[in-house]
Amino acid sequence: MACFTAPLAQAIAINVTKPADCGKSGNPFVRRLGALQKMLYGGAGLLAIEHVWHGEITWRFPFLTAVAEGETAGMLREIATSGVAMALLVTAVWAVGVLVAEAFSRSAARRASSQEA
Repeated sequence: MACFTAPLAQAIAINVTKPADCGKSGNPFVRRLGALQKMLYGGAGLLAIEHVWHGEITWRFPFLTAVAEGETAGMLREIATSGVAMALLVTAVWAVGVLVAEAFSRSAARRASSQEA
């Protein structure tokens, strides 16, 4: 119904709150916030397309068929369960990716410094 709104809200929140110079940060998680944003926007966009395809989103107000049919409580429950779970899973996958990338870059730096010595 509207589960894509949770990852979309998280992506917008990151966009509003991230520092302008996050690419120069010493914190690898802050430095890679752009990747998390892209993952969240991309996932929310694909989910929105899927919901349009299945007729759950329309081009006329109130746009979500669940609201028009009086199923607002069910829609909010889906956002709170499925939507939040998807946003958390995407964030967890991104965090693991950041940790793996940092481990590889440290390993490469150690190998380069040992070859110079």
